[in-house]
Amino acid sequence: GPAAYGHGGTEPTVTDANVVLGRLGTKAFLGGEMGLDEVAARRVIARLAEQLGMSELETAEGILTVVNANMANAIRGRTVQKGLDPRDFSLVAFGGGGPAQAVDVAAMLGIPEVIVPPAPGITSAVGLITTDMKYDLLKTAFQISTQPDPARIDGDFQTMQKTLVDQFAKDGIGEDEIQFERGADLRYVGQGYELRVAFPAGKVDDAAMKAVFKAFEEKHEAEYGHLFPESPIEIVNLRMTGLGVMPKIGKPQVEEGGSLEDALVRRGACVFREGAEASGALKEFDTAYYRRDRLPLDTWIDGPAVILQKDTTTVVRPQDSFIAERGGNILIKVGL
Repeated sequence: GPAAYGHGGTEPTVTDANVVLGRLGTKAFLGGEMGLDEVAARRVIARLAEQLGMSELETAEGILTVVNANMANAIRGRTVQKGLDPRDFSLVAFGGGGPAQAVDVAAMLGIPEVIVPPAPGITSAVGLITTDMKYDLLKTAFQISTQPDPARIDGDFQTMQKTLVDQFAKDGIGEDEIQFERGADLRYVGQGYELRVAFPAGKVDDAAMKAVFKAFEEKHEAEYGHLFPESPIEIVNLRMTGLGVMPKIGKPQVEEGGSLEDALVRRGACVFREGAEASGALKEFDTAYYRRDRLPLDTWIDGPAVILQKDTTTVVRPQDSFIAERGGNILIKVGL
């Protein structure tokens, strides 16, 4: 692991870089249950800096720039390359390390707002224990749009639904508690890859088949930028998903909050680049380290700031501002 964890790590990591830049609470990590070894973090960063012929701070900041750029490129692959403008969205930061990097990633993409949920470090775990029970069925069903057989497909779906009802009954879930989703894998005849398209609810008839073929063409054009209106379409597989709906957790109960004085753990030096430009010089900024659970609600607070909680650390740059809102989230206005 990171050298800063004190377990023998010898390679510089993102955590070590954040420690060197002052962006983690070294005395209040994991809600104060764990300290971070700043000396060890500086040692491994210094060794890499020497190899690169760079300063320790530039090396640490360079590590973060690389990892942030990789995350930004991944987001571009799911937005810009799909015709979506990331500037029209907010970026949700979750995971133990996400909120420490989220503002820099958002700035790279021009995203104006970051949302940090109440417990980012356990978001996936909470999702796993509250997610609906799910079964998927697949049945091969070769049919071509020039000779569709809706009655056969309707019968196949009925058989698949009965199979799912029987399976859920073994789990103690009744039919009235199940949600069914129908779909199919379609492709143009001769293609080697398929696109999944939803089937409309109700009896499968000629109108339903036409709707499915039309939905495939629209999805093909959205995915690949073109379609082949004269080419026949082939249904390869039928799919049915059964969802056994599980109880959901309620909204978090947010306390009234405290004051900035209550929330302030300490002030210290944190390293950021001057201004919003990536070429700005690295500089130490006087930074407030706050306890998240004591922040005042509905009050905009200017950066720089480091917000501490047990499962994550949130970093707010000098040009950013943030608010702890009553829904339990922290909203960060990204200074682009």
